This record gives sequence, C-alpha cells and structure tokens, in this order.
Amino acid sequence: MRNELKLFATCLAAVAALGGCGGGSLVNGGDVRLVNATSAFATLDLYDGSSKISSGVATNAAGGYVDLDKGSHTFNVADGTTGVTAATLTSNVSKNDHFTIVAYTTGGALATVYLSDDEGSPSSGTAKLRFFNAAASDVASVDAYLVASACSSLATSFSAPIATAVSGLQATYAQANASGAGTSYHICVTTAGDKTDLRLDIPAVTLKDQQIVTVILTPTAGGVLLNGLLLNQQSTLTVAANASARIRLAVGAANSAAVVANVNGIALGSGLIAPSVGNYKIVPAGPLTIDMSVGGTTDVNVVGLTAPPGADLTLLVTGDASSAPVLIADDNSASTSTTHPVKLRLVNGMSGFAAGTTAVLTDDFDNVGDGAMFGTASTYAQVAASAALAHLEVTVGVTQICVSNTITLTSGNVYTVFILGDKPPAVTTCTLRLDR
Repeated sequence: MRNELKLFATCLAAVAALGGCGGGSLVNGGDVRLVNATSAFATLDLYDGSSKISSGVATNAAGGYVDLDKGSHTFNVADGTTGVTAATLTSNVSKNDHFTIVAYTTGGALATVYLSDDEGSPSSGTAKLRFFNAAASDVASVDAYLVASACSSLATSFSAPIATAVSGLQATYAQANASGAGTSYHICVTTAGDKTDLRLDIPAVTLKDQQIVTVILTPTAGGVLLNGLLLNQQSTLTVAANASARIRLAVGAANSAAVVANVNGIALGSGLIAPSVGNYKIVPAGPLTIDMSVGGTTDVNVVGLTAPPGADLTLLVTGDASSAPVLIADDNSASTSTTHPVKLRLVNGMSGFAAGTTAVLTDDFDNVGDGAMFGTASTYAQVAASAALAHLEVTVGVTQICVSNTITLTSGNVYTVFILGDKPPAVTTCTLRLDR
C-alpha cells in the first residue's frame, strides 16, 4: 500500500508539471496563443469568455500558450490599453492540439484567424511554408517566390512562384529543400501576376530540415508595400519588416526650370518641368542621399531627409535652385468607408502667392481635407465615387487655380490633385494623379 501511494503521488506530480491536474493540453484539453499582427494596437489581451488568459501581447509579438479544456470556446480579443473588445471568434479546442489566434487589421477593423499548430512534419530534407495575406484590403492578391538570388533580379528571372494569388490564408503548405544546418533563401512577394511589382523583399530567410512556418503579410504605413512576420509552428515569431520605401518626384520649380533628381542611387526623374509628377520608385529606406539639379544648377540644399521603412513619399521640388525640396508622406491605404470609398487630397507646390496663403480643393463644391499652404499637403478626405460626374476645383482665396469637370473617381482608389509651378495667368485643368 505504501509503495502504491508513492507511485500515485509521483504520477500526480508529473501531470502537474506538464499541464496541471484537471486540465491542460496533456490531460483533456489543448493549447491556444495570441499573435498581435497589427500596428494599430500597441498591446492586445485575449479572453476566454470573460476570463483573461493572455495579456499585453505587443505589436508583432506572440503570447505564450495557455492550456484550455477541449470543446467550443468564445474568444474575445481586446485593446490592451482600453480593455474594449475589438474582435470575437468562436472556435473549437481539441485534446492535445495547439492553436494560434492571429489578430490583424483589415478595412479599419480588427479581425482574427484561427490557425492549427499541428501540421504534420515534412519529409526529411525539406521544410514546409505557407502564406497568410493579412493585408488583402490594401493588396488584394499576391504571388510569393522562394529564390536563391536577390529579389531585385526577380523580374528578369525564370523563377516560378511558390504561392500564387494569395488573398487570405493558404489552405495547403508548399515544400522547399532545407538542410539540417539551414538553407538560405530570399522571399519575394509581388502583386499577383506581375513580377515587376515587388511589395516585400525578405533577403535572408534560413529554412531548416522539417521546419514549418507561416509567413504573415501585413500592411505598411504607405499602404502599398508589405511587412512580414515568420510564425514558426509551436515556436517563435520573427519580424521581417520591409527595408524599402517608395518615392516619386513632383516638380513645381519656377520659370519652367528642368529638374533632375536621384535618391539613394535611384533616378526619380530627368529634365522634368512643372507641372510634372513621376511614378513611384522603390529605394532603400533610411537617410536619403539626394543628388539634384534645378535649371542646370546642382548642389541643392538637401539636409536631413529620411524615408521610413514601408512608406510612400512624394519629393516636392519648388522655387529655384536655392529652395530645399520637401518630403511629403503619402497614405495610399484604401478608404475604410463603404459610402465614401475614395480618398482624395491636395498638394500645393505653386509659387506666386503670399506666405501663409492656403489653397483649398473642393469636390462637387465640398471642401476636401483642411487646405494646404505652399510646400504642404492637405489631409486626406474620404469622398463618394463618381462615374464621370465629379467637379474638382482649387482656389487660393478668391483666385481660381484649376477646374476639372466630368471626373471619374473609382471606388477603392486614392487620388492627389497637384498645383505646381508658377501661378497661372488663367484657370487651368487640375493635375489629378491616381496614387493607387
């Protein structure tokens, strides 16, 4: 009897150490954790019903696994700062299994996806990976490539995607060669069907033998490029932030002076005169090295400009060769409104008005944003879509600068109206650019 009691006590101690008596993944339940894949919520808390089970999960981080009884559970994901529930899901916990709740933002709201963390091991010498496009409201569908060379050469290569037209969570994993010591790859993510439209370059990913990973794609501040998170099954979460930015050149130099600009070794434009707006180019993020000439004069005073990772930016050149250019942040994320699904704003790069004067853009005679002084941009406004019916007008005080009628504004698109160069002698047509 004494030996039997000792054996019973030893078993109880072992069970308690592994999962806890009366519950836990090794007794009659499974394990659940939360991943905060948002930038909008500094921290998130996870509740099982009204019971908090994981707290303070920071942006781009994973909480620890929590043992829960098997069966159906209603999970509430709350803002860690305010305690307000932002998303709710009901899912099943099965015995001895592991699950990850990924919280992400889409369309201006918090959403969740419930992932199983018990995918079977791949064959020896390979790894498994899948993609979850959590930025589908901004980048609806993407292709992903796993290559040995830099993503900058992808457009001219014969590489085939490892994942195609990913608009949510891939249903199945792909396999890739992976040695025990690790095999190094580049992960390149593009818009679906277009190798030239690179949205994310992860330059150094090491896949090890029988590793299982989910690549989570999240939006950037600019709304077009993507960030990455590498979620290892039942293991770590690694941040793979975008190391690039997108910049375009807007020319408003006086007296029709031609502008040449190179940023971090990338040509933005050559010989452009006002009013001109170039296309976005991908450049390395961080401090900017800008080589410029205005009207043939070089060594423009460019000091302290920096491109945040993942940003969309407009380099606005105004005045003469002594005028420093201005870097304007662009938010090309889609509108979150169903009734006003278009985003619109004004950039003022027009000389010839008194200092402090504000230019105002109207759409069908309603003000758009808050106006823009020289060298600045207005705030974005969410406006109604229009099929060749919109009336756009820019004024400075009582002076009409430009008017455009029968304009089409397509749902989901982002537009900027630019006024650039010298004050015109007569009313002109507005320079409207489609930004996304």
